[in-house]
Amino acid sequence: MTEPRDGSVGSKHEQWLAQIDAELDGELSLVERAALAKHLATCGHCAGARASQLEVRVALARAAGNPHAFVVPRPAIRAGTLFLWMVIALGAGLLAGWVAQQRWGGPGGGGSLEETRGTIVVH
Repeated sequence: MTEPRDGSVGSKHEQWLAQIDAELDGELSLVERAALAKHLATCGHCAGARASQLEVRVALARAAGNPHAFVVPRPAIRAGTLFLWMVIALGAGLLAGWVAQQRWGGPGGGGSLEETRGTIVVH
């Protein structure tokens, strides 16, 4: 069964696939590339098509004698790893704030701004 060509999902994918070809050829403007990137983030079909296009282009470049052609893989960050790094960063920030509080005191350390300024100048 074929998909209708009246602006439905099938023709939309064809439009995005044309955009992918233009992007890989370096023919899209910054705004068009941003729109494509936004679409690729939400559409697995088009993201897979783009990955396939890149693989084909690399294979063609290698066949044409460019042995250094390759696709740069995007690093994948797992949710658990991201959460761990966020907890570590939050803990380090809290610890640094506590150490700074102990060392230099916090806001409103008992004196006015002028007294604090005078203390800094004297030291």
